This record gives sequence, C-alpha cells and structure tokens, in this order.
Amino acid sequence: MTRFRPMDWGLGVLIAAATLSGIPGATRAEALPLNNPAEADAAPIPRILGPRGSDVGSAEAGFPEAYVLGPGDRIRIDIFNIPEFSGPENGIHEVLVDGTLSLPMAGVVAVQGLTLAETQAALVASYAPLLTRPPQLTVTLLSARPVRVVVAGEVNRPGTYTIELEAEASGSSAGVGRQWPTLTQVIQAAGGITQQANIKEIQVRRPQRQGEAILTTSLWDLIRTGDISQDVRLRDGDTIVIPQAIAVLPEEAVAISSANFSPEEMPVQVVGEVASPGGVTLPANATLNQAILAAGGFESSRAQRSTVELVRLNPDGSVDQRTVNVDLAAAANDTTNPILRPNDVVIVDRNVAAAAGDTIGLFLRPFTSLTTVLRLLGF
Repeated sequence: MTRFRPMDWGLGVLIAAATLSGIPGATRAEALPLNNPAEADAAPIPRILGPRGSDVGSAEAGFPEAYVLGPGDRIRIDIFNIPEFSGPENGIHEVLVDGTLSLPMAGVVAVQGLTLAETQAALVASYAPLLTRPPQLTVTLLSARPVRVVVAGEVNRPGTYTIELEAEASGSSAGVGRQWPTLTQVIQAAGGITQQANIKEIQVRRPQRQGEAILTTSLWDLIRTGDISQDVRLRDGDTIVIPQAIAVLPEEAVAISSANFSPEEMPVQVVGEVASPGGVTLPANATLNQAILAAGGFESSRAQRSTVELVRLNPDGSVDQRTVNVDLAAAANDTTNPILRPNDVVIVDRNVAAAAGDTIGLFLRPFTSLTTVLRLLGF
C-alpha cells in the first residue's frame, strides 16, 4: 500500500522545502498514455503545415487536437490510496492565472500548455520524491475555460471571440465541458462570411510549445459532399484566417448563400421607376432580378426595362458603376443578372416617353398655374 514515510513533521517540512527548490514543480515529463474523452476527438485532416509553414503531410503529422491546460481550467487529481490529496473534496484544483497549480506538499507545478497526459506525468514527478514508491495518479478535466479565438479575413465582423463551452453532465456534481465550438459556429458569431470569401482554403492556426500548426480546410467540401471533418473543432488560442477569393462562380455563390455560415440577409437600395422604390432586404447572394422584383417590379408605363445602373461601394471607399442589360428570365450570371453585394444601389431610369412627358410637363407647369389663377378670378 502506498503511504507516506514515517517521519516527524519537522523533517517532513525540510524535505518538502528541498523538493520545491528542485525540479519536480517545474518538470514537464514525457507524455504518458491517459484514457480521457477530452483527448480522443481527433478528426480526419486534409492538410497540415509545420511550424514554419512547410507541408508535412496528412493526418499522420498530428494536428494538435488534444486539449491543453490554461488559466481557469478546473481539474481533479486522484492519487491511489491517498485520499488526503484526492477526490471531490481534496483533489479539485484550478489552474491559476500564471498557469500553475498550487498543490499540498508538492507545491507549485507549472501546467500551462500541457495536455492532461503531460500534466499527469508532471504531477507524478512532483509527488514521487514524497512517497515510498511512484504514485498511481490520474488527472481529469472537470470544467474547461472559455474558448477565445481570433477570426480574420473575409468575415463581416473580424476580431476576437470568446465562447463558453457547453457542459455535459457527468457522474459527479461537476460538469465536464466537451462541446468544443466548431469552425462554422465561430464564423456565424463573426457575422458570416463575405461574398469575397474563399471557403476552399480556410486556415486554422493552433499555437504549440514548439511553433505553430496550420490546418487548411474547405467548407466548400462540407456543403458539397457533406464532409463533416472539414468543420474543425476549435481550441483556445486558435486563429482562423479566411482569404479573399480571386473569383467566385455564380453557381458556387448561390450554393454558398444557403449555408448556415453565410449571412441570412443583406440590404440593397432600388430607386427610380419601380413600384416601391427604396430599401429592400434580400437573401445573401441575391441577384439583380430578385432586387427589382422585391421592389415591386418595373413601373409599367415609365421604366426603362432594357437596362439599369448598378452602383457599388467597394471596401476601399471607391465606387463602381456599370450599365447592366436586364434579362428577367436569366439565371445568375455576371452579364445580365449579376449577384449583388450588401448596400448595392440599383437605379431604374425613365424610358423615352416618360422623359419626354416629364420635360414637356416642366415647361407647361408655369402656364398651367397661370390658367388656374385666371379661372379663379373669373376670366
């Protein structure tokens, strides 16, 4: 049976002090096998880059899926046959803001950046000098800290996002956070992708103690073939980079618009000779024809039906304007029925007859007013 050596308390304090001044509290031993559900959620990986961006192969390269500890994590330590340091009463500890655990007898142990298996090894090394033989020790994650990730590139609201983990009830009174947020969930929180997003080459960058691992994933494969492995489970400290696409085919844009990581709606202005001019709200990646129909369609007797003007404000502040030949029967295409972007302005001009009538009316308006005045005076 594992037990403490018989000793008086004075000698015990001296040994503990000597232990804390040595290496056990800061030792990061080699990882030991540990069967824990929090470490067993690796998914197939399409492509992985090494710390300096070099391609190192496929899933065999080991994109780090195992959870690593950090400030705010709560763990439970169980040492066989030593209840004084174990269990729900004496074995529950929280990682402090400096990334350490403060443990009885073992003292301060640095665990930030360690997996549960590596933490177990570090604790074994810390407790071993205090016991008659190496301790039989297990570490369990009780509750995980919130996941804090960065989203950059082609999303509507890039920035830092903090996501609380959903807790899954366990056999004890504590809950274990197991529902790691997915890539699509975080993109949704960032307002969805822009229409210039390249969803075929999204990068997930995960920090490691020896550099950075980079995974390139494709949400296009997710919506096209249902490959759920592309919807990567994220960890605290991950960075998501969504690049800009060189070109997006109209048929691809329509398919992407129905995905849950695209914005649901976008505002567009339709002005001029339509039944209900003004702002309209359209589905993401809606076309020119949809905007015209949402505004009530062309004004029957006044609208120029063959062409409209499309005005677009670019992210860099410049403005593009072009004339579009309208074909209400056409599918989405860049020539006659282009896909719109948020805040586009569609201008429907007057036809020749309406322009001529308005001009004549402008000239006749003073005479019309004079005729009305004379009639009121009885002339």
